[in-house]
Amino acid sequence: MSTLLNVLTLYSWIAVSAMIWVLIRIARFYQVKHAELYSGTPKHRTYYALFGVPLLLFCFAAGRYVWYGDLAGDLPGDLALAAGGVVLSVSSYCLYRLMTGRRN
Repeated sequence: MSTLLNVLTLYSWIAVSAMIWVLIRIARFYQVKHAELYSGTPKHRTYYALFGVPLLLFCFAAGRYVWYGDLAGDLPGDLALAAGGVVLSVSSYCLYRLMTGRRN
């Protein structure tokens, strides 16, 4: 049962990492296309590389959870997960505001 739990944990975090990778590609695409289309206006910086921080933190937390075989209770894993969630939330909100023209 423990092996199955580890495989499912790893699989779910691989799926989360893939979604973050797609978000990185969207942010980079938006930054490049905006620079091409509106060359005379100020640049829209999406800081797409910042999305790599939660990706690394989530991978670290997933590795800790798989290594120790528990989904919670590992302090470094829990802290990495919380920090990654905060960085991802703030980065995603800033990208959302930039892409929608700062409209609500």
